[in-house]
Amino acid sequence: MGSVFILILLMFVAYLFLLQRRQDERATGLARQLCQQQQIQFLDCARDSHRWTTVNGKKGFRTLYLVDFSGDGESRYQAELWLKGQKLAAFELPAFKM
Repeated sequence: MGSVFILILLMFVAYLFLLQRRQDERATGLARQLCQQQQIQFLDCARDSHRWTTVNGKKGFRTLYLVDFSGDGESRYQAELWLKGQKLAAFELPAFKM
């Protein structure tokens, strides 16, 4: 009985890991696409945290990704990309120099 529980627990952890990897890949793809739409240079995308928060007036469990970009090719700025599951919840760009 104990070994079955451990096996199920390990499978659950592996499943959560795969879901997180899929979300990371989705966030990077979205960040590239959004930077291209804004005509800015995409530099990097990294997961920051998971939070229970309000985004665009809606409460829920969200994942925050920090997206580094450049508007002029020399400076580095950081935007916030919020995902709810695999869907885009918000993309917030700071003021930057073109």
